[in-house]
Amino acid sequence: MRKFTILIIPEGHARARQFRFSVRGKRLLLGASVGFTLLVSLLLAHDLYQNHYIKAHEQKFAQIDYLQKALQAKDQEIARLTEQNIQITQNLGQINSLEQEISSILRIEPTKQNSERNSGMAPQSYVPSRSTDLNADLLQAQLERFQKYRSAALTRQDQLLHTPSTLPLEGEIASDFGYRKNPFGRWTSEFHSGIDIACDYGTEVHATASGTVVFAGWDNIYGRKVTIDHGNGIVTFYGHNARLLVKVGQEVNQGDVIALSGNSGRSTGAHLHYGVIVNGENRDPLNFMDTPKEQ
Repeated sequence: MRKFTILIIPEGHARARQFRFSVRGKRLLLGASVGFTLLVSLLLAHDLYQNHYIKAHEQKFAQIDYLQKALQAKDQEIARLTEQNIQITQNLGQINSLEQEISSILRIEPTKQNSERNSGMAPQSYVPSRSTDLNADLLQAQLERFQKYRSAALTRQDQLLHTPSTLPLEGEIASDFGYRKNPFGRWTSEFHSGIDIACDYGTEVHATASGTVVFAGWDNIYGRKVTIDHGNGIVTFYGHNARLLVKVGQEVNQGDVIALSGNSGRSTGAHLHYGVIVNGENRDPLNFMDTPKEQ
């Protein structure tokens, strides 16, 4: 069998090396060398092709990256607009509720125009757009204004509830406020500190405003008398009652029944004496009425 020898002689005094192999080994070595060379060539060709592909499509990759970032930004904008739409819808609902509450507090009937506008502001009919930022700010400012209006209306309502704007019972005004002929002295006159309202014995007497009962007992002139302090220097009193239904310190609301009318004290018949005092001075109760009662 033929064999081949490869002799390797290094420089200097190093020991020479030799390798022997047969014809079959030679073929295997050549085959391995060819295969290795082919593999390296293929890898080099792949790298060259990949670099060429990347350079050829670099602009497209950049455009795809730009589009992905733009799409992400649009998604964020859509999410922001959606959230803003939800807030706008909530603000519209709150404004509508506040407007109705304020109208109810102030006893104002909403006009047809306001009703149509409110119905047009229904949340489901609102469509957001990119131009809603300014509108959202204006709507938020409007909501804050309505909240201030509501606070002012509640304050006004509280003032109205604590202001004697009604009569304690229905009946004819038998005697006005001011100087009058003394019913117990034929030729004399006296100052009448309130109004006398004619009524049947035992008629329910209602508080003309909300407040605190500061007197509920016997008075030598007004008999069984109730006095209510409404704050802000306003006091009302109810005299000549047959029965008192409240006690000192009790909180009463406008319209509550506080007594039953009668003929107690200095009286000539069943009626109610109703008076109003402001900062210590007697005032004509009819001046506080929403609509003065005809005599």
